[in-house]
Order: sequence, then C-alpha cells, then structure tokens
Amino acid sequence: MGELADAPSGSAPSAPTTFTSSPSLACFKQPLRAYLDAHPEFDGIAVGAFVFNPDGKLLLVQRAAHDSLPSLWEIPGGACDFEDESLLHAVARELWEESGLCAKSIVTLVGEGMAFFIRGNRRMCKYSFLVEVEGYQVNLDPNEHQAYLWVTEEEARAGTCGEVKFRYTFNEQREAVYEAFKLKKGRQP
Repeated sequence: MGELADAPSGSAPSAPTTFTSSPSLACFKQPLRAYLDAHPEFDGIAVGAFVFNPDGKLLLVQRAAHDSLPSLWEIPGGACDFEDESLLHAVARELWEESGLCAKSIVTLVGEGMAFFIRGNRRMCKYSFLVEVEGYQVNLDPNEHQAYLWVTEEEARAGTCGEVKFRYTFNEQREAVYEAFKLKKGRQP
C-alpha cells in the first residue's frame, strides 16, 4: 500500500546537474531557446519526471492548497527556463526543486508531448520522462506541494492510496501515469 507523507521542507541548494541520459533523448539535449526556434508551434516547454521506488511504486505529489489546481495530484515537473542548460537539465532541476530527489539517469520519454494552452493563447508542450534517482527521501517545497504518495499501479488507477482519495490535475496526467506503469513493466528484467 502507498503512504501519505507530509515531507520536511526547506530551501534546497541548486539542482545537481550530473546525470546520464539515453541516446534516444538527444533531441532534448538542447537549450530551451534552440528547441523553441526549431519548434515555432510552441511558446514554451514543460517537463515532468516519473520516479519509481525500488518497490515499483510511483511518486505523486499533491499541489499546495494555495496554488493553482489546489490539492490535486501530479508528478514532479514544471516549466523549462531559458537558464537551463538543456530540456533534460530542466527535468533534473524541476525534480530537485519539487521533491528534493537527485536525477541519476533520465531513461526515456513517456508517451508523446502533450500540447496545451495557458494564459489564453500561449501554446505549451509537456514532455514527461522516466527518471532514475539517487535516493528516495522526498523533501517538498511547501510553496508548491503539500504532501506526497508512493503508489502502486492499482492505487494509481483507483485514485485511492490507503485512506487517501486523490484526483489528478488533468485527465492527461492520469493517462500518462498509466503509460508510465506500462513502460516500467516493459523495462523490468
């Protein structure tokens, strides 16, 4: 069964930037400006990190009650910044900022990019990745998230983990979670 936890909080040091990545992700090893220049259909890029613990449970984080989409659940992630060395570095940075977890390897893309609009007509695309980490001690930023769960596939599908009932930020997030479990199962020896 998964567990609900209020994580310790605090300001984290800068995100570690030493990680490996699959050659299949070469197109994401470029800075945001270069990526947007090559993809003028997008005004911005967001990224997400699917992290599984050694028991095969997926990390979900609950958005802060005072933030947009209050108290809904998602994977760690956020917007790429122009200061990020590459889109993959944005994945590692967002994972670190939102969960305190350090990316060891960015393994593969989960699904395809999801296009969406924000603030009226800004067209964004979100790419989510399967990420291996260097430990599993979660440290949330209370400005963004208020709790976390490690969930099984069954719990993810039921929207219930122990006594906690949860809803995803978007239907697309829920579907991506299902896809991540499917991908993870296919990668196990």
